Amino acid sequence: MSEFVPIYRGGVNAWECDVMGHLNLQFYAAKLSEGLGYLSQALGLTPDQGCIFRRRHAFSRYLGELHAGAVLDIRAGVMAVQSDSIDILAEIVNAESGKVSSSFELRFDNFDPETRTTVPWPDETRRHMAEMITERLDDPRPATVGGPVPEYSGALAGPFVSSRGTVDSWNCDSQGRMSFQQYYAVASDGIGTVRHRMGITRDIARTKQWGGAALEYDVRFQAPISAGDIYSLRTGLLHLGDKTFRVGHQFINDSSGELAATFDIVACMFDLKARRAMTIPDDIRTQAETLMIPWPP
Repeated sequence: MSEFVPIYRGGVNAWECDVMGHLNLQFYAAKLSEGLGYLSQALGLTPDQGCIFRRRHAFSRYLGELHAGAVLDIRAGVMAVQSDSIDILAEIVNAESGKVSSSFELRFDNFDPETRTTVPWPDETRRHMAEMITERLDDPRPATVGGPVPEYSGALAGPFVSSRGTVDSWNCDSQGRMSFQQYYAVASDGIGTVRHRMGITRDIARTKQWGGAALEYDVRFQAPISAGDIYSLRTGLLHLGDKTFRVGHQFINDSSGELAATFDIVACMFDLKARRAMTIPDDIRTQAETLMIPWPP
């Protein structure tokens, strides 16, 4: 059994933090993305092999806040290897406390850019990957997102557009596809619109010191989206808990009409003074119920 591989060390910059005062969601993904080059090297993936990671699925948990000045380590391990795909667990660790702040369970497949299809790993590469399979150190509870959507007895609305824009070249990776970070940036931007429609306006949030925090993200990558493509995010609420709300996004490539990705998200209302989750107030809950949609929309 192999060990986790260190793939990143760095810190949290003040400009990477949001209005809640903690590391913005997209920068968890950005730092992980920076480390994937080290992971590829450890896995024995070299450019001459023609092996290209293609994102298929990402499930992330957010377990503790990170603030400006924090020092981070990211470690990654192989959980499973299939004929043409690999499952990775990456953990973002607060180096000062030693606690895991976030974890990402990732699935990549081996993509052939010429045929634009998934192809098997070379035999030697697959053997090397299998030798790196690691036993995970934690015993996580079952995921909330990504499974069956809870029943809702009220009236169901239709999805609304929570974000719209154009993919710029600086939003793309070395392969010309929209970067891993940018998926989370677009989804996070859409949550701001959701909060506003729930009645958590900027003025109310500032006056009452109400914020929000992500708990889980389940991202399914469906079709590539690249520089110059225009997009929209179609959104609605899937479930309301005591302190949490579950959001569904469909990320549409409006240039091609294709579904680029789906997001299933659990977030909570967050007391910025106590720095902990808070119960959703009755008036906010009433407004939020008007945003419920069937899933998929």
